[in-house]
Amino acid sequence: MNQQDAHIFDFEEAALAYAITAEKMIEGDGKLLEAEPAVVPIFVTMLYQSLEISLKHVGIESNLFNRNETFKKQTKKGHGVEDLARLAYERLGSSSYDPIIAAMTYNNCGHNSALVIREMIYGDRMSKTREVYASRRLGYGEIGNSDFALINPLEEWVCAVKETAENIQKAIDIISQWHKSSSINSENFLIRFD
Repeated sequence: MNQQDAHIFDFEEAALAYAITAEKMIEGDGKLLEAEPAVVPIFVTMLYQSLEISLKHVGIESNLFNRNETFKKQTKKGHGVEDLARLAYERLGSSSYDPIIAAMTYNNCGHNSALVIREMIYGDRMSKTREVYASRRLGYGEIGNSDFALINPLEEWVCAVKETAENIQKAIDIISQWHKSSSINSENFLIRFD
């Protein structure tokens, strides 16, 4: 095995890989999900897995929490995206998801990106989907159609998650700035790039 074969994939690469996989599933004629209903839960899982990894990486790298904390019961052993986002905003001294979502989607081009990520993290429509994803049932065929929801248009959903994964480093930079000044206990979070 040479040096190139020994590559270890990091969080950023993994988050992007899951989003790219979901993107490929709807590429071309976009009929795969219609033609193969069994693929739909896997598609949803890919998007949630990407967001979960993005949230973990941003939280860990900006020192909001450590890797061990992400696997505790309070974060559904690391699979609860709403719980991970809550842990992050609480550590920032905020009382809402808005700062985390703003940082995670700040550099995204999709005009509905923040709305899509917000819906995935804590929106009512995706509540059951988050629960089923966190339980790991979504990817193991122990579900029915009523156990998960889709965000349409699918292309916009995939774009929001993929761009969030692509912009992880910017989110880390933003949240790191806020975390350093979080002793102020302000609900106003300034984004500054030098």
